[in-house]
Amino acid sequence: MVFKYNGGTCDQSDNIQPQTLFSCFDFFGGPPTTPGETSFILVTDTKGGSIVYHQGIVAVGKDYPVADPSFLVDANMNITIYRNGITIGENLLQTLVYHSSCSQNLFLKDRFGASQLVVFVNEEQGLQSCFFNATFTLTIGNEITGGNAILASLRTTLRQGASFREIDFTDQVVDQVVIPGGTLQTAPLSFDAVIDLTVVTFNEVNAFVEARSPKSFFCFGTDTTNFVSGLALPPNIPTRTPTNAPTGSPLPTPDDEETACSIDPGILCTVVNGGGLLSCNNIAPPVSQECVSGGFPRELEFIYRGGGCTSNLFECSGSADLDEVWITIISEAQNILWNQVTEKDSFLDLRGIDESMSVEISTVEDNRVGELLQTMIINTTCTASSDLILKDNFGALELVEFTNVNENGLATLNAAIARVKMTYDVELVQGTSIRAKIN
Repeated sequence: MVFKYNGGTCDQSDNIQPQTLFSCFDFFGGPPTTPGETSFILVTDTKGGSIVYHQGIVAVGKDYPVADPSFLVDANMNITIYRNGITIGENLLQTLVYHSSCSQNLFLKDRFGASQLVVFVNEEQGLQSCFFNATFTLTIGNEITGGNAILASLRTTLRQGASFREIDFTDQVVDQVVIPGGTLQTAPLSFDAVIDLTVVTFNEVNAFVEARSPKSFFCFGTDTTNFVSGLALPPNIPTRTPTNAPTGSPLPTPDDEETACSIDPGILCTVVNGGGLLSCNNIAPPVSQECVSGGFPRELEFIYRGGGCTSNLFECSGSADLDEVWITIISEAQNILWNQVTEKDSFLDLRGIDESMSVEISTVEDNRVGELLQTMIINTTCTASSDLILKDNFGALELVEFTNVNENGLATLNAAIARVKMTYDVELVQGTSIRAKIN
């Protein structure tokens, strides 16, 4: 296993293990959250601590492995975090126990206090990771039909959230010639990047190329691509039931010119919101209209409606009512919950909630963040003072769903809107030997 050390208190834990398997306790305010700040992390078994899976200094934002020499782990683990390597009570920041066996509910991106599971390996599934190795390849073409292009430089930049990286390919392309209408014929121009899927990140790649003509006229070209990584999959992805096993034609085989085919229409109804807790057979009114169960909600879902500031916000300024905006939402623990172009009436499914979240709504210029329109801070604890009430507006956003967790660790979904998807299909009736054509 590999964990990412996010820092922070037990309150940010996000997993579905019951209290009988997972427990967490903070001391002296809990572990730090400032990136780069270090702590001493000790991971052992729970049967006396004789098996040490990890011990050492880890910086906030970095990963640490959990394994013993046999690459096997016990069914339960204890993770204890100290200020430094002196493991005494006055340096204790957090201790927790969780169930580390794959026989129970254990998922990538599960949060256990200050630690988040990002990699695991087992015999059945092999290596499963939250990190994706991406390769970006550049091509250079000459769209001018009048003459050759003699390359002078090629640079590319990669921005991943707050990090920035520049890759210079000039030495590989300088003085290379690209014929009219052709492309550069050389070894692949590519670079690799690791994409962290544990956080929602805006990624942007830019390329800049300069060239000259045989008569020393200079020209240049640029290209850009961007995407958001780390977004959760839709909470309920519909899949069709496997079809029946092949059947043989009745003997003797019917004449396809005279025998009609038999077809069977089908309708599949799925609810795409609700994290799999709703189906078309149990769409019911929400149990609670307001999130007042204490702690943090498991998830929140808003709709971008547009509008000005409302009285239920801790802080707010400005107004946003455009049909298309860029919305950035960051939790108090600096988790990026949303960061992308958003159209009016679109749904924003947010996970990794903590004390509060800051929201910035801006214009979109050249598919990037433009002028700031509205900023606000929303309290996101499940208490009466937060006013997390279904169908209420928070500035330009309308709250339409929340999932809270009771003291027994059971999740309850409360949704004001059910998004239903209807899928229609037609299949041949089992045993039909004649192929059908739908007109």
